[in-house]
Amino acid sequence: MDSVKYKIVTSNKATIRGFLEFMESWNNNDDHITQKTSGSTGAPKTIPLSKEKMLASARMTGEFLGLNKCSNALLCISPSYIGGKMMIVRSGLYNLELTVGEVSSNPLLNASEHYDFAAMVPLQVETILNQNPEKLNLIRVLIIGGAPVSNDLANRLKKSTCRAFSTYGMTETLSHVALKDVKKDSEPFRAIGNTTFRTEHGKLIINCPELGIPELHTNDLVELIDEKSFFWKGRADFVINSGGIKLHPEQIEQKLHSLISPTPFIVGGLPDSKLGEKPVLILESENSGSLTIDSLRKVLEKFEVPKAIIFTDKLSYTSSGKIDRRATVQKVIND
Repeated sequence: MDSVKYKIVTSNKATIRGFLEFMESWNNNDDHITQKTSGSTGAPKTIPLSKEKMLASARMTGEFLGLNKCSNALLCISPSYIGGKMMIVRSGLYNLELTVGEVSSNPLLNASEHYDFAAMVPLQVETILNQNPEKLNLIRVLIIGGAPVSNDLANRLKKSTCRAFSTYGMTETLSHVALKDVKKDSEPFRAIGNTTFRTEHGKLIINCPELGIPELHTNDLVELIDEKSFFWKGRADFVINSGGIKLHPEQIEQKLHSLISPTPFIVGGLPDSKLGEKPVLILESENSGSLTIDSLRKVLEKFEVPKAIIFTDKLSYTSSGKIDRRATVQKVIND
């Protein structure tokens, strides 16, 4: 990739340091960089990432989204994580002028410039929609990763002019290997590049020749449409088996998002003598406000309704800031 054209508009020292450190490591003679995984599916670990394969990943995304027609990009997620690093690599590969902006809940708060390409996490998108939704029109193509995009957030995005895509991937796949147009109802994730998918016992298996991935077994439960597309259901290790009915907490959370956001929450399974496990709603809050079991029934199927609402002063989080489901549920059990 060519050297990255960039300008720094943030004063955040950590963001600037992370960006410059990555640029230094990218331009050295090593053929790889090191990256810590997020820890959302297990203990964080440091793994080597091939620079050649990072370029291949950037090319796959670029061909899918048409980045060759773009001229600039915005970096507003941390360059310490793979998502931020890949934004830098894509900008260099496609000769985009990269603005190193604010890594904050509302990175567009003081923005006035138009950007052809940007990446955000759902919390950032939601905050912008709550505070200054017209600013999303400054972005032409937006990818959203790090957490699932709720149905409510997808519907709200329909009012903006930006093309918005949800990503599927992980550190091991060098960011994403599939994208979904969140403005289209009932749209599946679609493979980028020559990536193909198959399943085993309902779990997704990824094949991607560009990234040197012959058979990556995941813990993601999906509904496979064909070898190039699928609907994501949730993590197999998070499934709640309640009286023989398997519940996917991530799908339930998507339905509850409009009722509960912005309060952090999860749906988890607690041991139950009759059901084996029972679904409960765990909120990072001292009180429910107007939230009741009856209000949950309005948006959930009968078997999805949590058996209890549990309040905690703080959910458990991974080192990368994602909610740690196992630790949160265990904390509730211990309390």
